[in-house]
Amino acid sequence: MPGNHENSDHHHRHSHNHDSPDFDHIGSFLVSDERRKWQNPESILESIKAPLDGILVDIGCGPGFFTLPAALRAGNRGTVVGIDASRKLLSLCRQRLDDSGVTNAELLMIELDEHIPLSDGSSDFILMANVLHDFTKPEHMLRESFRILRKGGMFVDIDWKAEAAEFGPPEGIRFSLEKSENMIVHAGFTVRSLPEIGPFHYCIIAGK
Repeated sequence: MPGNHENSDHHHRHSHNHDSPDFDHIGSFLVSDERRKWQNPESILESIKAPLDGILVDIGCGPGFFTLPAALRAGNRGTVVGIDASRKLLSLCRQRLDDSGVTNAELLMIELDEHIPLSDGSSDFILMANVLHDFTKPEHMLRESFRILRKGGMFVDIDWKAEAAEFGPPEGIRFSLEKSENMIVHAGFTVRSLPEIGPFHYCIIAGK
C-alpha cells in the first residue's frame, strides 16, 4: 500500500501480540482514506452482492473496514458479526460502529485459528478480507467457515495477489489465487466466480 505501511505490519499476524502498542497506528491505517483509494469497501460489498438481510460474518474484521459498511448496508434487515483476535482492533471497530449509530452488529474476540463459537449452518454469508494468508491454520479456518455457513450460503475470500509489490504483505507469505482456490474447494465449497475487484487483490466467491 502507498507509503509502504504494510511491509512491516501488513495486517496483524495472528501469532503476534494482538494488543501491543504497535497496533495503535495499524488500526488507524486500516480504516484510512489512503486504503480506500485502492480498496473501497462499499463498492466491493456491492460487487460481491453482500446480503441486505440474514447474517453476514466478517472473519478477521480488524477495526471494521468492511464490518461497518456491511452493517450500514443491511440496516435493520440483517445482522453483521465481526470476529477478530485483537482486543484493540475490536475496540476500535466497536467505537466506529457506535459513532455511526449501528445497532445490528455483534463483535466476537477469539483466537482465529480456533473454533468459531457459532452454530452449524447459522450464517448466510461469510467474508474473509486480506486475512487467509495470515492464519496459522488456514485450512482449519476454511473448514470452520464451511461448518457455520448454511446450505445455499456464500463465502467470499479477498486477498493480495501473489506478486511483488512496493506495499502490502511480503510476497513470500501471500497465497496465489490457485492456492487459495484449491484450499477453498478442499474445505467443501464450490467456487462460483472470480470477479475483478481492483489491481492488488483477487476475489473468490464460493457457495455451499
